[in-house]
Amino acid sequence: MRSFIPLIILLVLPLHADELPGHSAHGEAFNEGPRQAAVLIPGCGDAVKFPISSKKSDAQTFFTQGVGQLHGFWYYEAERSFRQVAAIDPDCAMAYWGMSMANVNNEKRARAFIKKATPLKSKATPREQKWITVLENLYRDDDKRDKKQKSLDCLKDFETLVQDDPKDIEAKAFLVWRIWFSREEAPISSLQAVDALLDQIFAAVPNHPAHHYRIHLWDQSKPILALKSGAQCGQSAPGIAHMWHMPGHTFSKLKRPDDAAWQQEASTRVDHAYMIRQYVLPDQIHNYAHNEEWLIRTYNDLGRAKDAIGLAHSLIGNPRHPSYNTLDKQTTSASYGRTRLIETLIKWELWDDLKAFTATPAGQPTHDITRLRAQGLAAYHLNDTKLIAESLKALDAIKTETKLVKIDTSKLTRKKDEPAAKSDKAKSSKPDEKPEVKARTNALAELKALVALLDEKQPKADKTKLIDALKDTDVPKERLALYWLKLDDKTKAADLTKNFTQDLVGLAAKTEVLQACGKTDDAKKAFEETRKVAFAMDRDLPVAKRLDALAKTFAIAGDWPAPAPKRTDSGIRPQIETLGPVHWHGPDAPAFEALTLDNKPVKSTDYSSKKPTLFMFYLGHDCGHCVEQITAFSKAAVDFDNAGIQLVAVTLEPTQVAGKIREKLSLKKDQPLPFPILCDSSLEAFKKVRAYDDFEKETLHATLLIDPSNKLRWLDISWQPFTDANFALAESKRLLQLNTPNPAAHASK
Repeated sequence: MRSFIPLIILLVLPLHADELPGHSAHGEAFNEGPRQAAVLIPGCGDAVKFPISSKKSDAQTFFTQGVGQLHGFWYYEAERSFRQVAAIDPDCAMAYWGMSMANVNNEKRARAFIKKATPLKSKATPREQKWITVLENLYRDDDKRDKKQKSLDCLKDFETLVQDDPKDIEAKAFLVWRIWFSREEAPISSLQAVDALLDQIFAAVPNHPAHHYRIHLWDQSKPILALKSGAQCGQSAPGIAHMWHMPGHTFSKLKRPDDAAWQQEASTRVDHAYMIRQYVLPDQIHNYAHNEEWLIRTYNDLGRAKDAIGLAHSLIGNPRHPSYNTLDKQTTSASYGRTRLIETLIKWELWDDLKAFTATPAGQPTHDITRLRAQGLAAYHLNDTKLIAESLKALDAIKTETKLVKIDTSKLTRKKDEPAAKSDKAKSSKPDEKPEVKARTNALAELKALVALLDEKQPKADKTKLIDALKDTDVPKERLALYWLKLDDKTKAADLTKNFTQDLVGLAAKTEVLQACGKTDDAKKAFEETRKVAFAMDRDLPVAKRLDALAKTFAIAGDWPAPAPKRTDSGIRPQIETLGPVHWHGPDAPAFEALTLDNKPVKSTDYSSKKPTLFMFYLGHDCGHCVEQITAFSKAAVDFDNAGIQLVAVTLEPTQVAGKIREKLSLKKDQPLPFPILCDSSLEAFKKVRAYDDFEKETLHATLLIDPSNKLRWLDISWQPFTDANFALAESKRLLQLNTPNPAAHASK
């Protein structure tokens, strides 16, 4: 998620003269964060009971929601809920405790929040004062304690909460959370003891969202012990996507991809429903891209290639933003989408589709290395000698940073409190290549070998040498075995099957390779294993058709895949379609009205219904940042027009003042404005598009792309305006070329 900085809620203050438009009245530190009012979201941990002393019932309702969101690690919405509590009851000290808890990964902000709770402690109950003291102790000023001691002290403080009130379920739940959260500074000495504490929670409240913590507790050691919680986690807080995602960890570790896929798909559907409802772009959501890419991999484990391809295309088509979704960041929709799509097309031998997708450069070295290698693979299997030669040449021309970097592998393989093994120390002293250098080296090696395999004039000895060299690269054993079969070396091909993966693709490849090597009995055994995991496999895939033929060869009567496993321990699940759409799509755009500079009323649809329109909401000609934005887009106005995209600016100034922007743009008296400027002094349009801080009653900047079908395709709402006109133009063109707000059905460039 975009690194939002939380806002402290105080009584609404007037904007001081020295404060810039769009900035928080409480200082620069609080500019970012949830600026719109919280709403009640069904399913955020209905079993949570955490009474506070506020006499206002709405404050209690939003506080309870915030606590449930904390348990689901939905920190951004938790902060919003606690901000709503403070807006309803400014004297509620626990509202600021909640904001501090919601910033557990941002110590500076967490400390600022708990400081706001301290002056209000006298109005809190003794119980509430104890909860606040826990965080006051954790976030002391000028703290001389090291991280380990701070964590140990904090754990003792949470234990004291439990000891003082053994019936307080939330005290026990947050103690379990803190034990897990502090595991690096204070390693857990007994997982079973922590699990016993969870048993106490569930004995009292069976559907408490602490099921989330049990999954984390056993994820790396004995996931089977979290199975019951895996069946109840999402159900305990169905409105929080991450709570559906977490059981996917357990089911994946237990080799149950069908269950894992259901959980991960439930998570993405809940996320998408929330995004569309709240005008949130996909990569603004913490953990979203991770869940999506894992779901693609899980679909592939099941042989659900069409679903994997559709979701990968959807990720590629998601709106991009320079702050949180770009190709050069490996953990974004854009990056994961391309990577997983190429992997999927290779995995299922969809060479024509792969050739088509890899024809367009990615414009980013790491992705272009992957793209050219994949293009070469497609060319090899399509016997396209010209294309593979072009791929090899383009790959060889890519310049990568060859500077060696020293990587301390001991830090990657052990916890910091564990002594380094001798082998770790030896590895840590050796320099290692940057990932793109290795990727390029491995890609070149494979494509050179494939060029040789296609060259009938190349001596077999040379081909053998090139293929043999691939054993030291990242070429999967399944591919390498096929290369040896191409050279008619059945011994080496069969020997490699011992190291094939044990998933559907690996088992199917093992069956085929062993059969091709004349090892029919072993091939039959491998086929029996393949049958067990092929129950959800798309049957029109090339490998599925070959397995159909092998089933006849092996005299298997009827349909050869085993039936889908019948589960009785996966939990009671809702109809998955009711949770939301499996692919993100642009929501219906908010319609608004404003005045032209000559005081004529217009509607937003008067523009956007005719052609795609980029609306820029700015805060007046005296806002330096706004002038910077209007100037940048003025210079690009012709380019937008040539692309068939309108630019329209909306200011909060009245019509008699708005025209002063001409002076800021240094326009001559008779020179027309580069695009229409509309006026919204009532702020109703600003509120309609959510360019408004509900807590501080101040306007914000917003940039929105609305297409002729009235879909909101891209947006940026912030305390500062979006000034990168070149990015906005390129991204608008890319999104509009998809020709639909749902990109799943389109191969994206």
